[in-house]
Amino acid sequence: MVKAGGRSSGAAEGSAGAPAGPGAASPLSRQSWIDAARAAATAQGIGAVKVGRLAEALGVSRGSFYWHFADRDDLLDALLRDWADETSDPFLRVVGTGEPIDQIVRYCEVWLFDPTFEPEYDSVIRDWARTDDRVQDVVRGIDTRRLDVLVELFGALGYEAPEADVRARALYYHQIGYYSLKIAQSLEERLELFPVYFRVLIGLPLPPWSRASAATRAGA
Repeated sequence: MVKAGGRSSGAAEGSAGAPAGPGAASPLSRQSWIDAARAAATAQGIGAVKVGRLAEALGVSRGSFYWHFADRDDLLDALLRDWADETSDPFLRVVGTGEPIDQIVRYCEVWLFDPTFEPEYDSVIRDWARTDDRVQDVVRGIDTRRLDVLVELFGALGYEAPEADVRARALYYHQIGYYSLKIAQSLEERLELFPVYFRVLIGLPLPPWSRASAATRAGA
């Protein structure tokens, strides 16, 4: 794939409405196109990320696209980086935010409450990775970073290797599988079962001060 940043030298040819020269401004930002690609991929899969379709959805010509991207592959590169940044950050932010039990509770609650983590977006990138080795490498790298955080937290809770590693994998794979299987549960149902899952997977009771506990008491 082409690296982000450049414009294809012949991209504007045959693209109706392309900016006429270097002084012309693109009507949309680069992020606008990435957001549109994200929405299309989340709704219909990575195959729905087509320049023409996105331009139609955004109400602009293809010319705007070529001010920001060399071609479709360039956009896909940007989309993959967007996923890597958006989905990793909320998990990594919990590191060092209190006692180990505080951190692992907050890590688990990312899946329930954090608006920057979108399960559908995560799942569509994983589906894409099954058909593209380069994407698979990126996904594995992100999974490794997330798992490393969990292994460290389980170790801080007192679990020795290899149990800390096994518990980290059991927790992480459980949640990834939950979304991959598209389990249909309301937030209320998930909150009701969350203390049980926490006790089984973490090996400790869910603290009463956790956001999930508070939401359950408040009726979500």
